[in-house]
Amino acid sequence: MQNRMDTVGDLMIPLTDYTTIRKNATFEEAVNLMHISAKEKGYRWVLVLDDSGKIIGILTLRAVYEALGTLAPRAGGWLGISFNRPDLFFWEGLKLIKDTPVTKFIRPVVESYVMDSDPPSRAVEVILKRRITIVPVLDKNLKVVGVIRPVDLLPFIKMLFETQLS
Repeated sequence: MQNRMDTVGDLMIPLTDYTTIRKNATFEEAVNLMHISAKEKGYRWVLVLDDSGKIIGILTLRAVYEALGTLAPRAGGWLGISFNRPDLFFWEGLKLIKDTPVTKFIRPVVESYVMDSDPPSRAVEVILKRRITIVPVLDKNLKVVGVIRPVDLLPFIKMLFETQLS
């Protein structure tokens, strides 16, 4: 009998459920999509896809803050930025990056992945060895079918603690 945590595929987020954007999108479009995704699904990353649908990078929340941080001195510093303004991306310093292609700010996908048929422990191993927080999941045809994050592996970790050793 199969446990619903036997494979990475049992725990992953299917690619069809994850927030994606094409590589030619602007930084502003990607940030707006990230905002919607965070509110609706709790996802704080946006996967950036090439024209064939392959993941080429990930826009992380950290990358967004780093991009804004490089502009803060030009815009009067972080204390000069008002986050209560609805026209945030039209404000002086942010005009410089809003139309920049999102690919300038993404973290490229490392050559690490797991198979959907792998045990969850393999995903833990990749995350720890590569020091990454989101791992592409491939099917038997080597097509990306989802992603796995440390938080997605918590049910597996919980199950390890509940396992009775005899």
